[in-house]
Amino acid sequence: MADRNTPMTDTVPTGPDRLVDTARFRAAYRQVPAPVAILLVPGGPAGVTGLTCTSATSLSGRPPMAMVAVDHKTHLAPLAEDTGQFSINYLAADRATWAQAFATRSRHLDDLAAAVVAGHTRVPTLATGTTAVLECRTTAVHHGGDHWILCGEVLHARAQTDAKPLLYLGGRYGTFHHDT
Repeated sequence: MADRNTPMTDTVPTGPDRLVDTARFRAAYRQVPAPVAILLVPGGPAGVTGLTCTSATSLSGRPPMAMVAVDHKTHLAPLAEDTGQFSINYLAADRATWAQAFATRSRHLDDLAAAVVAGHTRVPTLATGTTAVLECRTTAVHHGGDHWILCGEVLHARAQTDAKPLLYLGGRYGTFHHDT
């Protein structure tokens, strides 16, 4: 990623079909706040595998669906496709250490095992430290550049409305504060 202290240039790609360079693309997205979630998928040596992601969002209201993008280097999307389920656990502001622990690559949840419980649909979820949890049935896995796009129907959702969300912006974790 581009250094956050590096000023942006006004160089624009030439030609109508030329893609923006990766550094400029990443620099732009570093300025877009994103919710931080841990994607949990049943399977792997410890029985559950997890990964921090900032690309989890709603896909459809009817039917209720969510999607998440994960790097091809991880095995979470194929694992979610094989098991047919996954959960998206949006982290509360006080869980930045959890986000950091799983940000670099998929990890087995040995150090968070006590926090993982079977959700309403029996998919692994985080018991605490979340603002929202979505339990999903995998419906599709698509190729998207260097990522997999994992789509799922939301079978169960829970929200913790009094918790502040953990956000990621400019290479740092933070939270949202209401102005009014």
